[in-house]
Amino acid sequence: MAVTTYQIDDYCVKIYARDSKGRRTRWGDRMIQLYSGEKMVAQAVFSKSKHDAPEPYFSDGKIFYFAESDQFADVLDLLRNEKPVYIAWQPVHDPKEPNDGDAYFYTVTERK
Repeated sequence: MAVTTYQIDDYCVKIYARDSKGRRTRWGDRMIQLYSGEKMVAQAVFSKSKHDAPEPYFSDGKIFYFAESDQFADVLDLLRNEKPVYIAWQPVHDPKEPNDGDAYFYTVTERK
């Protein structure tokens, strides 16, 4: 099973206001849209406090990365301070979950 990897060239941060009057319940309140060239290739969505993150998935060529709220600052720091940064989708063979896999960020090895 091949790993899908995108180099992140640009990103857009969205932080949502609390919607206490609406009927929709938002699981995550922070999102980072990730771009490779002009194309959006991934979304990283971060939970509100005390909410468990759902499983990541890969659909229509995009990686959907979900994480707990305490990882937001770390991911944002990585995007701001490391170059190049990549996001990857690695399928995992699991007969009980046919579309199972892992989503993760990574950088290249730094040489001193």
